[in-house]
Amino acid sequence: MGKEANPNALEGNAAGAKSYNSRSGGILGILKEMADEFARDLKDAQKADLAAEESFQNLKAAKLAEIAAATEQKEAKEAQLAKLLEDVAQAKEDFEATQAALEADQAFLATLEKNCAEEEKLFQERVKVRSEEIRALGETLKILTDDDARALYAKTQGQMPTLFQLTSDQRAVVAREMVVKRSMQRIAKVARKHGNLILASLAVRMELDGFEKVKVMMDKMLAELSKQHKDEYAKWEECKQGIDETEDSIKEGMYKKKDLDEKHKEIVSNIETLEQQIEDLTTDVAEMEVSLKKAGEDRKAENQVFQTSISDQRATVQILEKAMARLKEFYDLMQIKAHRQIPAPPPKPSSTGYSTNAGAGGVMTLIQMIIEDAQRTEQELSGTEQKAQEAYGSFVQDAKASIEADRKSIEQKTAEVAEAKGEKSEAEGAQLANNEELATLNDLLKTHHLECDYLLKYFDVRQEARQEEMDSIKDAKAILSGADFGK
Repeated sequence: MGKEANPNALEGNAAGAKSYNSRSGGILGILKEMADEFARDLKDAQKADLAAEESFQNLKAAKLAEIAAATEQKEAKEAQLAKLLEDVAQAKEDFEATQAALEADQAFLATLEKNCAEEEKLFQERVKVRSEEIRALGETLKILTDDDARALYAKTQGQMPTLFQLTSDQRAVVAREMVVKRSMQRIAKVARKHGNLILASLAVRMELDGFEKVKVMMDKMLAELSKQHKDEYAKWEECKQGIDETEDSIKEGMYKKKDLDEKHKEIVSNIETLEQQIEDLTTDVAEMEVSLKKAGEDRKAENQVFQTSISDQRATVQILEKAMARLKEFYDLMQIKAHRQIPAPPPKPSSTGYSTNAGAGGVMTLIQMIIEDAQRTEQELSGTEQKAQEAYGSFVQDAKASIEADRKSIEQKTAEVAEAKGEKSEAEGAQLANNEELATLNDLLKTHHLECDYLLKYFDVRQEARQEEMDSIKDAKAILSGADFGK
């Protein structure tokens, strides 16, 4: 060896390793400083993250409350709007129906007033003429049947010879006068009872015309009365049948109207339900797309944090590995130098000659533990990242499936809405046609009542009176033909 060993100088230290303790302490200081800095940063980061989380939760709760309130208000406004639209549509429909009915009634009233005015005018004229005719006929009958005339007839007949004293021609004349008088009295009685001017005029003519003319007139009157009798009966049957059939048709139309109204209401309710479901599904799709986009952004941010964390861990491992390599190189060099020196005497009991090496081994062990911990952290981060990626993939798959299902449901319900609107149009068309048919039937029923109410009310009385008139004419004709109804 070129240099003499100095035992005092080598006590407790390796040869040439005077700066070993100071360097080892520097590394520990650096590591401790790094640990303290990491702890401070972690604490600050945790505080900031906790404050951000608290702020986010408060903001989230406030926004959710605002969304819930706005949603409730929106639903209430939509329900109110739907009810108002329904009321407006119903009011418009009622107004149109009422307006149409009013116009029809006004037109009918105008026509009725016009016809009534014309009928009133004609009736007054007929009443005036008939009154004068009845008065003239009554005066004529009074003249022919008053007591003075009868006394004169009796006096004349008293002065005439008896039938047994008369010739055959004279007896025929007297018999004819008696038959005519009896027939005239019977017909005049029936004419006064029913106010029949035709019968009254027939009674007067029986005094003036011959038998044959009167019989011909009687036959004509019987034929006319018989025809009126049959025609009125046919009209009576026709009126009853027409009114019954029209009322039955109106009842059927009302039942059909009720069914159509219920069907229309059901279709409208179905359309509203489908449209609400479509709106809800559209909202769900939009919210799901927003969630999907947000999840993608969150996944991207998490992946960036993961990449940064992995990069930091790997950089830490590289730095620590370089530090370990440098320490190992230094310690190996120290060992080589120690082996090259003359062996030193055994250390004293209180000697600390290899304490520095032991401390150095502890530093390297600590660094190795930090490296292993960083590697474990890297593995945990990788596992967490993989699980997060798998969860994100499952969420994306489920979200897309849900969106696709909602879109198919929207498409299907949209088609159902279109079909329901077609059914609604058909139902409204059927309602309009049914309303027009009901209006026509009601007008027809009014016409039937205008034409038939008087006939239906007085049918029995008119038939009985006409039959009595016909019977009186038949009796009078029988009297004129030789029958004796006086006995």
